[in-house]
Amino acid sequence: MNQSDRCRAFPMFGSDTKNISIKKLKKDGSIDWNLVEEIADHIKSGKMVLIPLDSIYGIICLATTPTDELISLTDEMESNIVRIISSFKMIDDIAVISKLEFDFLHRIWPGELIVYLKDMDFPGRVIPVRIPKSKYIQDIITIVDMPLLFSPIYCREKNKNRLIYKKKEINDLFMGKVDLIVTIDEFCKSHTLPTIIDISEGTLSIINKGRVSTDEIKSLYFLGKDDSAE
Repeated sequence: MNQSDRCRAFPMFGSDTKNISIKKLKKDGSIDWNLVEEIADHIKSGKMVLIPLDSIYGIICLATTPTDELISLTDEMESNIVRIISSFKMIDDIAVISKLEFDFLHRIWPGELIVYLKDMDFPGRVIPVRIPKSKYIQDIITIVDMPLLFSPIYCREKNKNRLIYKKKEINDLFMGKVDLIVTIDEFCKSHTLPTIIDISEGTLSIINKGRVSTDEIKSLYFLGKDDSAE
């Protein structure tokens, strides 16, 4: 398969895909509650849902879903599949963090920021974690009541990864491949990727400069370090 082939429509698996189209979010970043419940019900039943997360389209599923199923859809590396949570209580289910790290995360989340933390279940491994900014995603996770997996969707061509965000391309590539597609018109345009950092080794490492200013992150991180030294 050449690079351009990876942007063509996937073969159909014979399953029907439901399509929900939303014009824009409400002022508080939410969507109609009946839609939140419907999306959450799909996820709770073990289905794959394609939906934007803070403006980046990707696929969401239960954290208990075998990662190879998600990888087969997004062609993402397992180490980059993000755990999304809606509360700090959920961190205890997936990661090991110190008091300083907990306080730092409280200063930066919710937001467009992915943080690599120590994996709770596999010592020596780190995992990307995030509390999304958008209320509709927080509501979905809260109803499901457990951490979820998220992987963005890309078109991989000419040795570059191009985010997919146009409604027609999303439908062409994933109709029949996932159980539910949710598009939000205001997110059907190009957006900057989230900032990615790693604090798993007790230091701050900037992996990707994105939506959140690295200067802001550094000031909030070292604020906690300075306080602990007093």
